[in-house]
Amino acid sequence: MFKNKHMIVAMLVAPVLAIMAWFAVDYFVAERPHAAKPGSAYTLIAKSNCRYASGQCDLENADFKLSIRPGMVSASSVALTLTASHELQSAAIGLFNGDEEQASAPMTRTDDAGTEWQGLLPSPGSDESRIRIAVTANGAIWSADVPVVFISTSN
Repeated sequence: MFKNKHMIVAMLVAPVLAIMAWFAVDYFVAERPHAAKPGSAYTLIAKSNCRYASGQCDLENADFKLSIRPGMVSASSVALTLTASHELQSAAIGLFNGDEEQASAPMTRTDDAGTEWQGLLPSPGSDESRIRIAVTANGAIWSADVPVVFISTSN
């Protein structure tokens, strides 16, 4: 069946060429990451720990990362601590209950490096409530919309 040496060589070379073509197409066509431009707005993606009562919510976009942890949880309010991978110029946080959006509140810087921020939110009405976050770093605006499920009432 395989007595033709040209056919044998072709069967050995074809998979190698296919793999090389796969990487060549990726190299020439793939989108290259670029630095955040001042004045531009970027969306942060919520990690999986935001979807259950983990006590922490991690957000990221490439090398920019935020971590939100609830502090004191009372019947009327929740204290949140925001930790950033880069220095932030400002941070604001707001609660969105279904159709009712409350005014966003600025967060307060708690360290000299500008990576730790704290803020106070009213207690969420239900697990369907969402937290909206907006931070400014290096002139670019980073925002996220995350569920409040990660805020555990046992804290």
